[in-house]
Amino acid sequence: GGTSARRSNVKLSAASINEYVMNSGDVFSYNDVVGQRTAARGYQAAPAYVKGETVDEIGGGICQTSSTLYLACLRSNLEITERYAHRYVPAYITAGMDATVSWGGPDYQFANDTNYPIKIVTSYSGGYLTVTIYGTKTDDITVKMTNKVLSSTEFQTVYEDDPTLPAGTEKVKTTPYTGYKVETYRSLYDGNGKLISSTFEALSDYKSRNKVILRGPALPADPAGSGGTDIPVSGPDQPGGEPETPAVDP
Repeated sequence: GGTSARRSNVKLSAASINEYVMNSGDVFSYNDVVGQRTAARGYQAAPAYVKGETVDEIGGGICQTSSTLYLACLRSNLEITERYAHRYVPAYITAGMDATVSWGGPDYQFANDTNYPIKIVTSYSGGYLTVTIYGTKTDDITVKMTNKVLSSTEFQTVYEDDPTLPAGTEKVKTTPYTGYKVETYRSLYDGNGKLISSTFEALSDYKSRNKVILRGPALPADPAGSGGTDIPVSGPDQPGGEPETPAVDP
C-alpha cells in the first residue's frame, strides 16, 4: 500500500535480492545486498520514520521487503544474526515479525546454517510482495511463529496553536501510535504435527507516538448567543482516514 513511490521502492528492493544464492555458512546482509538507496539507482522519496517523525525519504518503504524476508527466514528455520524492530508497530505484517533497516544504521542479517545452498526468490504482484526461500529438504519439520503482547502504552492527544489556520479550525499534524511490547516465539513441529520445541525468538519494543493537533485562533464571541460552532477536524480520525492505531495480532 501507500504512495506509488513507496510501491516502486518495495519492488526495486525486492528485485535486488531476487535469485540471490547463499552457500552453507554464508551470512546475508540486507544493506550490503540491496546497496545504498539513491535517486540515481531509481529509488524515490516516500514516507519513512526519522527520529520519530514521518518524513519523505529516498527509499522509504523498503522495510516491507526486509520484514517479509525476515518472516520467510523464520518460517525456514534459519539462524537470525541481526534484526531490529521498527520504532512504531507496523501495519503490514504481524507485530514482532518485522525487521527495520537503514543505510548506515540498522541492518537485517541471517545465516545459512543448513548443509546445502539456499536461494531467495521474490515476486510482486497485485499489491502483494512474496518472498520464498528454496533449499534442500532433509526433514519434515515445519515452523509456526506466534507472538504475545506483554503490555501497551496509549498515546496522548496534544494541541499546538497555529495562527495560520482559519479561526475555529483544527488539523491533525501527527498521526498517533499505541506502543506495544511484544515477544515472539518459534515453534517447531514434526511431520505428524507434533510440537518438537518452542523457543523465544525476540522482544520488540514499539514506542507510542502522541497525536498532535494544530489549533487555529479562537472564534470571536457570538453576540447573538446562537450557540456553539462545530469545529472541523481533518485527519486520521475522520471517515476515510488512516486508523489511529494499527492493528496488532493477538
